[in-house]
Amino acid sequence: MNKKKLNDFFIVVEIAWIVMAVFCLVAGVYYHSKIGIANAWLIYMLSVICIGMFLVRRQQRKNNQRRNNN
Repeated sequence: MNKKKLNDFFIVVEIAWIVMAVFCLVAGVYYHSKIGIANAWLIYMLSVICIGMFLVRRQQRKNNQRRNNN
């Protein structure tokens, strides 16, 4: 796999994590309003985990780009 395709793959993975984070956040707000916080806290935690994974993957992509440019 060449460097351009690998970089594009990393960007797609980043976008997937941020989309999942937004989806979990919206679902958490919905369940919070319908059911209550007792059942929605897990969905909020999934959103936080997705944001964390987005940040990790972004850092990995930037490190990979720096390594490949040298």
